[in-house]
Amino acid sequence: MNSTSRTLTTVAVVFILIVVGVVAYFMGSKWHKKQVALSRQDAESECLEVIKGLEEDLNTTRAQLEAELQSRPNVQTAPEVFGTDTPGAVADDLTTDCDQAAAQINSLFKYLDTKPYLSEQGINAGSAAFMQENMALLLDKPPVNIAEMQNMFRLVKNMTHFYRVLGKKRLLLLKEILAAEDAIIEPAMAVFYAHVVECGNPLHEKTRPASIERLYDYAGYFLNTLGGRSYLLRRESKVRMLVSYYSILIIDRANDEKFNRYGIDVRPYIDYLFYDISNQKGLASRERYLTRLTALRSKYL
Repeated sequence: MNSTSRTLTTVAVVFILIVVGVVAYFMGSKWHKKQVALSRQDAESECLEVIKGLEEDLNTTRAQLEAELQSRPNVQTAPEVFGTDTPGAVADDLTTDCDQAAAQINSLFKYLDTKPYLSEQGINAGSAAFMQENMALLLDKPPVNIAEMQNMFRLVKNMTHFYRVLGKKRLLLLKEILAAEDAIIEPAMAVFYAHVVECGNPLHEKTRPASIERLYDYAGYFLNTLGGRSYLLRRESKVRMLVSYYSILIIDRANDEKFNRYGIDVRPYIDYLFYDISNQKGLASRERYLTRLTALRSKYL
């Protein structure tokens, strides 16, 4: 092959390589653009999925918040029921005004007297007398707090304590009132505790105050016996936590006054209830309870 032929061959090869390179470049560029577009599409799809998930979480949070707000006592109706703003709503106010508690509980009973609960059952004595009668029956026959598991009869008595002591008619009526007045159960319990335990006043003016020793029997029953715990587990979570909370306060009071005769260690119940209330959405005074429980935690370290 002469030099001219070699030159032509070289030029042809170079030309072919250039053409192949150009074609490869454009094809590669086209493929790259396609991959970029697909990647962008995938990223957009992922973003849309994330946004959709966030919107669903936001809607769920809104629904939970709305449910929590609806489950809390209506501050507009509190004066109608208690004569003042919702009792026990301030987190750092742990003091008790006994005159205010007395006025609030009287207002609560007047509110209940406007309802048909008692009259429909032929009870005309009024809600204050009715509640005092129930308390007298319960305090006269306290539950078993020791050796509950050593005797099956004792255990059965504890499991059916309220039914045996109050009777079917009274118990069903109390359940009806609690169900119908669910929105005010929390502040009502705060008022009852302040008036009866902290201030030592009777529910009805013609009766004697409840004995703190008998109240201690029930606090121990709810916290420290199988019968009491099983009873609370059958109740709605808000009622269970509130009863446990005030039972802890009564045991703490018993420790201060040196009559914790069953030697109940309140510390595990404080820790358990603190966790329970921290995860509960439907308590209007949750911050107040957590503040009090935190103080008790420090006290019993």
